Order: sequence, then structure tokens, then C-alpha cells
Amino acid sequence: MAKTKTTIADYRKLELSKLVKELADAQLKLQDLRNQLTIGKLKSYSQIRDLRHLIAQMETVRNEKIMLEAISHGEN
Repeated sequence: MAKTKTTIADYRKLELSKLVKELADAQLKLQDLRNQLTIGKLKSYSQIRDLRHLIAQMETVRNEKIMLEAISHGEN
């Protein structure tokens, strides 16, 4: 089964509520990877680095959506 890479454009297509859920799931996975690192089960630290990068992208898109929502409410 091939793993597809999610891009920042894919996150921009999501609704804010779905994006927030994805972000929470990623943060839980990051915590799990950190726990694995602590007990010595993690094989590659790059998994943590890659997930932190992904979380940063999701947070950026989330903040963009929040700002756009605030601007659109201000115009009405």
C-alpha cells in the first residue's frame, strides 16, 4: 500500500473543523513518537522532525483560515 504525501494545498481544501481534528491527531502521534524515543523503540528521529514540519504546516493553514473568517465577518 503506497503512502500518499499530503501537501499544504490539501490542508487548505479542508474545512476548519476537519483541519483541527487532523492537527489534534498529529499532535497525539507526535507525543507517541516522543514516548517511543524515550524508551528506545524509535528507529529514526527523522519521523519526529517530519511530523513537526507537518504540524507546523497545519497550524499555518489553520491560522490562515481563522484570519480569513475574521476578515469576512468584519465586512458584513
